[in-house]
Amino acid sequence: MKSLKWVLAIIAFVFTASLAEAKVQIDVYGKSFKRLTIAVPSFKGERPDNIKTEMNELLNKDLELSGFFIVAPKSLLDKELTDEGVDKEEINFGNWRSIGVELLCKVRLANKEDKVALEAWVYDSMDGSLMLAKRYIAEPIDWRRVIHRLADEIIQVATGEKGIMSSRILFVSGSRFNKELYTADIDGASHRKLTSFKSITLSPSVSSTGKYVAYTSYKEGKPNLFIMDSLGSRDIRADREDGMKLGSHWLNANTLVFSYTSGRYSTIYSLNVETGEKKIIMKKDGILASPSVSPDGSKMVFVSDMYGSAQIFIRDMSIGETKRLTYSGNYNSAPSFSPKGDRIAFVSKLDGSFEICTMRPDGSEQIVLTNGNGAVNDSPYFSPCGRYIIYSSRSGGKSTINLMLFNGENRRVLKLIEGGGEQPKFMP
Repeated sequence: MKSLKWVLAIIAFVFTASLAEAKVQIDVYGKSFKRLTIAVPSFKGERPDNIKTEMNELLNKDLELSGFFIVAPKSLLDKELTDEGVDKEEINFGNWRSIGVELLCKVRLANKEDKVALEAWVYDSMDGSLMLAKRYIAEPIDWRRVIHRLADEIIQVATGEKGIMSSRILFVSGSRFNKELYTADIDGASHRKLTSFKSITLSPSVSSTGKYVAYTSYKEGKPNLFIMDSLGSRDIRADREDGMKLGSHWLNANTLVFSYTSGRYSTIYSLNVETGEKKIIMKKDGILASPSVSPDGSKMVFVSDMYGSAQIFIRDMSIGETKRLTYSGNYNSAPSFSPKGDRIAFVSKLDGSFEICTMRPDGSEQIVLTNGNGAVNDSPYFSPCGRYIIYSSRSGGKSTINLMLFNGENRRVLKLIEGGGEQPKFMP
């Protein structure tokens, strides 16, 4: 897809009160929060095609998917409400308040030299104050990205941080013996196949800048580690040492950590992609797997069987001290740090199901987020903002990619590609 070309990105970005004082702001990091009711009536404008309807529907879907809003259904909006203009003096905020609407988003769409010109205003219906005013001009092919960006701006107004609706997802999809890497927008649009090896390709991870993608593939007959540019056009480095290389995680923009197993020994390495320098972080008899490093680089969580079963441990990277974090059950795996460093997502086997859980970096406050009823939930990964967890779930022979808020609420299946997917990661 052609890259998004913003001719004019912003005409105004206005708050009538600071975010700390805004009446409608959501405290999304509280243990629970009340979702805001938002209305997005049909877009105004002169375009004769159906793009106005499609854009309106996508914006409603984005806001609903975020988990922070209740989107007022179209059936609730009578003719008087839908016939209103977009300017403040044309809006009867009392009518909107009477049907429970707290935020009101008005959009006007026009043609401008064969481009899409979109103007949007978000009002606090409690007092009619303007919270957001934006203008975007883009190529018609990029209208979906315009809407995703608008949704993220609205989410920022309500929560203090941008949303994830503009995100792309890296994931694995395919059959048992033929798995490839794909990317897609969070709504499943613009999906792209990164590899075509007709082999097993798995365990992808993407660098913090989005420049590199690491993955393990059997394309040469052995489970070798490869690093390619994020466009998927070429491999820039490979580790072909005999043994299994899995569970890569990026320490920083250029350095990868990964686990390596050969015979009875396991090693966690760091690899500088730019220089090729490879260092041993840990080595032991038994299992060392799934390393994940804290945002500040001071701690590393990993899986080991040093006490007989797969459990999660944390290592102080400066002094080498290791502490066990999980004790419940005989299987805990796939740890992943939040980008804020305050939580670790992981998988635990509970009553026959594999569930997504979180805990603090000291092992306290372990919380079960999913209720799989026998499903295999796996590969949890936080969004860049830390407010969402993406993960895969397998039940009845089918794998799906799922999204939920960090507290387990608003669980949704993402329809990224036919056939489902697994091992998802957010891309920067």
